Amino acid sequence: MKTPQEYYAIARSMFLSAHPDLQAALDELKQEEADSVNMTLPQYRDMQADRLYAAFLRAKNQDAILFSIQLAEPNKEVAMQAIEAYLREHAAALGMTWEEFCQKNQL
Repeated sequence: MKTPQEYYAIARSMFLSAHPDLQAALDELKQEEADSVNMTLPQYRDMQADRLYAAFLRAKNQDAILFSIQLAEPNKEVAMQAIEAYLREHAAALGMTWEEFCQKNQL
């Protein structure tokens, strides 16, 4: 099973592959633009790719990690395990037991 960050990166790549116009816009970014924010061109393109993917997710009202796991994991059983692991971490970060979290979110 991959980490949430790995799923996010794979899904972002899939998103950009499905939107060649956005990828072309990223490819057209210039070093001068990156210099203005003290980044290398690859860092700047990566940041802008994250912004594009995040904007897409916000527009669709999707949780970035849940959506990314569902998109990037072809094995449904592994996807379910990854989603549960992510949600358990989320519950723990909120200071809730798994049972409390499930009740609150009707899972």
